[in-house]
Amino acid sequence: MEMRIALTFMAVFLAVSIGVKAQSADSTRAATLTEKMKSELSLTDDQVPQVQAINLKYAQKNQEIWTGTGGRFAKFKALKSSQKDKNKEMKAVLDKDQYKKYEAMQQEMKDKAREEYNNRKAQ
Repeated sequence: MEMRIALTFMAVFLAVSIGVKAQSADSTRAATLTEKMKSELSLTDDQVPQVQAINLKYAQKNQEIWTGTGGRFAKFKALKSSQKDKNKEMKAVLDKDQYKKYEAMQQEMKDKAREEYNNRKAQ
């Protein structure tokens, strides 16, 4: 009986730890992106918390999609839809010049990711 309680406690602890670690990774990813956007887009003090909230929301959402069930195509489609929604929210927070820079920044990140993927595939 005591062994069963100990195992149950360990399972719950492990599940909570994994959940906290995933949230921590999402928070770190969102904070890093926000800092990059803050410097490259010259965000105002009012925009920073709004952009941070959007980045965190979509980092968590995308992590759920990526780790969820479904095939690669379904995940790709869901991630693309998520990015579309994020862009709409960003467009409401950023001014026109900032949004153009944001789009260029996104394209740069896509190109870099594609290049890294191709390099891994070639090895």
